[in-house]
Amino acid sequence: MKIFFVNDTSDCPNWGCRATTAALKRMLSLHNPSYEITHTLYLKRMSATDRYIEKRYKKIEKLTSSVVGTFPAGKSLANYVNSRWVAPHWKKIANVRDAMPTSFAEFPSFASKVLAGEVMQPERAALEACDLVFINGEGSIYDRQRKGRMMLFIAYLAKVHFNKPCVLANHTADVHDPVMAEMVAQVYPLLDDVIFREPLSAEACQAFVREDNSVLAADAAFTYRPIDRATFSALAARDSYFSIHPDSASGFDPSRPYICIGGSSIYLRGDRPAYDPIPGFKVLCEKLQNYVAPVVLTAPDPKDELIFRPIAKALGLPLISLTTPTQQAVDILGNASVYVSGRWHPSILALTGGTPIITFTANTYKTQALVQQMGLETPTLDALNLHEIASDVVDLAKHYLEQGEPLRQQLRDRAEELSKLAQKNVRYLESLTTSTAA
Repeated sequence: MKIFFVNDTSDCPNWGCRATTAALKRMLSLHNPSYEITHTLYLKRMSATDRYIEKRYKKIEKLTSSVVGTFPAGKSLANYVNSRWVAPHWKKIANVRDAMPTSFAEFPSFASKVLAGEVMQPERAALEACDLVFINGEGSIYDRQRKGRMMLFIAYLAKVHFNKPCVLANHTADVHDPVMAEMVAQVYPLLDDVIFREPLSAEACQAFVREDNSVLAADAAFTYRPIDRATFSALAARDSYFSIHPDSASGFDPSRPYICIGGSSIYLRGDRPAYDPIPGFKVLCEKLQNYVAPVVLTAPDPKDELIFRPIAKALGLPLISLTTPTQQAVDILGNASVYVSGRWHPSILALTGGTPIITFTANTYKTQALVQQMGLETPTLDALNLHEIASDVVDLAKHYLEQGEPLRQQLRDRAEELSKLAQKNVRYLESLTTSTAA
């Protein structure tokens, strides 16, 4: 079986993106040695604008270019025509729009462009050649994000025009935006399987799926496991063992309780409220350091580097680098006493070791959903109000530390349950294997 893997996030500088794609690919490879990922669509391409010029304009462009080209090089008339009319005119046309529909109403017309070879030629070739389209949804379906629109459009193409099985797995769907909600409502019923990674999305999309083609599962990141604490402490105790230039983890003592801090996907982005988290995080780190346990800063995402590097320098705190390998990140987070952040995947990686989480709001409701999925009753705190919530974080951290190993074992047990549930992300392939064997 040839698989077209859509939304490969391994090209993204983010702990969670790298971890999840690797975990899903492991799941896919375990079912049948004949199943092979032959085509891949990376997140960077899905997020990047792809401009195009329609055929009717291309013909005129070719004609005008040939006319201007008849003038001798450097002649004033040719330069005038090109600079005052041709170049600005075609620049405007070339930037009229992206080669991606912005609403479901545009899906048929853009599908015609795909079939005519005008746009998305690599994706068309992959759809023609594959036997299954497997879409790693992650957190892409919210607002009117291009990556979300593209994955839904590819799913539409797969089912309506190429007659290929299509699975949308491992995903959060925040359908507050009416345009995205319409795309979801039209596309989800077409799919062979729709797998949600958390309960709030499953509830929000209940009206958009069929009973026989949807299931609540769990994120593939739950399949990771940290190294045991004794072994980890012996490794990590070596000075600067986790230091990766230009960041330093010097002073990180894993033999003592420590609290890991991460950022949130709500920070430093144009589609969310403007907010400078650095002063608030500085206050929070100082309070945790003084009243609870030593703080270790983590940078799972490039924006977290921008936030935490000046704090690490000002307070002399260890900072775990963005380029830390996935399994080492799992070991650090999974052996922490508490993990504080608005990051979805790092929170999961922490939970696999039984580390209690204190969550902030994120760019969607995913962190609230994770708390619910874990059976916790703690609140998700406002990431845009760090000064006001610092005392709440300190109180929660103390509360978690007081509960000790019984709480950690409870979280490990639940993470193990969710690890098994995560296998449902590839249940469609299991059904194919079963039917083939029969």
